[in-house]
Amino acid sequence: MATQTTFQREILQLKHIPPISVTATQLLKATSDPEIEVDAIANIIDQDPPLSARILGMANAAYFMSTQPVYTTKEAIIRVLGLNLVKGLALSLAMTGGIDTKKCRNFDLVNYWSQALGCAALSRLIALKIAPDHQPDLDGLYLCGLLHNLGMLILAYLFPHPLSAVLAEIKNTPHTDILALEEKHIGINQIEAGEQLAIRWHLPDMVVHTIAGLHHNTPSISYPTEAILISHSATWVNQYLTEGKGGIKNDAMLCQLKGINESVLAEIEEQFHNQCNELQATARMLN
Repeated sequence: MATQTTFQREILQLKHIPPISVTATQLLKATSDPEIEVDAIANIIDQDPPLSARILGMANAAYFMSTQPVYTTKEAIIRVLGLNLVKGLALSLAMTGGIDTKKCRNFDLVNYWSQALGCAALSRLIALKIAPDHQPDLDGLYLCGLLHNLGMLILAYLFPHPLSAVLAEIKNTPHTDILALEEKHIGINQIEAGEQLAIRWHLPDMVVHTIAGLHHNTPSISYPTEAILISHSATWVNQYLTEGKGGIKNDAMLCQLKGINESVLAEIEEQFHNQCNELQATARMLN
């Protein structure tokens, strides 16, 4: 196990991460403005051609069921994705676009995006069924889902070879505690790295606290609703992607949320299952 000195050194090395992009900074400011209009968001995105192309690609993906081709960012927002969804997707893509993971041989970027998109989609599906007076902020929740595994991306960038060794070991023994392995080989785990990065980039408190809440495999019902939703959704999506199965309908913690029961979760599980192929195709497009 890494010593405290090693742990502190690795925390400091997070200073070597790429700075948050100008586009991401602009989007972060824009997303905090509830009165922001479509044209303003579209203009920010259009100033970054690679980001614009990815947003258009998503708008035209089967997952979002667009009936006719979409040619402009504004069209993507108005006709297909919606302003709030685009804000979360664009911010997530702008923040992660400068992080190069190619040196980490066993890091699978398609799997990273599959988990991010899957967690965001599933947590939102569940949240929509929660009694309105107990619902978390749906847009903030979706962004938390997209960024919940941000720490893994940073470890792949900062420590490509040790993380690759961790991922190889996980592949051979899939039920091994990946966080413990990361601490052993790197000195910091993906949750700690993600939390530190979220703080450094001045991401919304909801994102920071939700990532930090992933330290606990089974957060208690006293945790914020968004932390419970992201933690359980992330666990189930990971299980589904690695094993092709899952059992969220039997999740006792989620059933304690007002408006959620086993029958509701069974319906959501089926709905997610039906969307999964298109969702993974979208993740491949983001690679």
